[in-house]
Amino acid sequence: MRRLTLIIVFVLIFSISFSGCSLNIEGKTKDIKYKTKDDKITVYEVPNVSEILVIEIPDEYEGKPVTVIEDFAAVNLEYVTKIIIGKNISEIGGWAFTNNQKLVEFEVDVENEHFCAVDGVLYSKDKLTLITYPPAKAQEYTVIDGVETIRSKAFYKCSKIESVTLPDTVKNIEEKAFFRCEKMTDFAFSSNIEFIGKDAFAYCTGLQSIEIPKTIVQIDEYAFFNCTSLNTVSVDKFEAEIQLGEKWYPTKNGLEKDDLVINWKE
Repeated sequence: MRRLTLIIVFVLIFSISFSGCSLNIEGKTKDIKYKTKDDKITVYEVPNVSEILVIEIPDEYEGKPVTVIEDFAAVNLEYVTKIIIGKNISEIGGWAFTNNQKLVEFEVDVENEHFCAVDGVLYSKDKLTLITYPPAKAQEYTVIDGVETIRSKAFYKCSKIESVTLPDTVKNIEEKAFFRCEKMTDFAFSSNIEFIGKDAFAYCTGLQSIEIPKTIVQIDEYAFFNCTSLNTVSVDKFEAEIQLGEKWYPTKNGLEKDDLVINWKE
């Protein structure tokens, strides 16, 4: 009887010890969903379960290279802290990794020819584009030198970020790049900024003032939508020289703020 009890206890301990790995086989995350699209193996859904903290996108599936992570494939993950990207991934949708609030880092296979990770942040291989910043990484971040574009949704709902420093090489901030970075209070545009996309800073309710350099060419619609604390915008250029989208300026509940001051070049 005592021997039987010991066996049962051992089995229980063994089961508990390995329950967290139940969805992993040889380091590859199970239950990732794939489909063939345009002769490409595409990841379209990854599991969102408490047992999985690390998602690994494999190099191959059923003997074929996995090349695409499509929009919404890995969004709203409640538990994942790390995403590993295989060597064959060549396309990542703009919405692919949004709103993963516990995500701390990306890792990319060194043989990948299209993407890389720098200190856990996802960049294009040539380091000209910042693709995605992990929301749980840090409160302050300095973008690496040489980057020209902050891609669409790069800092989407990064609820932890308070300050972002850009190098002077940045020219483009794409659509929803800093959408709902509500704690961000400190932001300075690069001295060579040319383009600010639609909803780029929408719902950044912590911003209080910004200065836009003379290099600006275009500011798209709703760029500063519902930036409720943003009362002063200084633009070092004549208004007529800039392509301005509808309601590009800071608003409150969709309406122009009564206390808003826009200082144009005189």
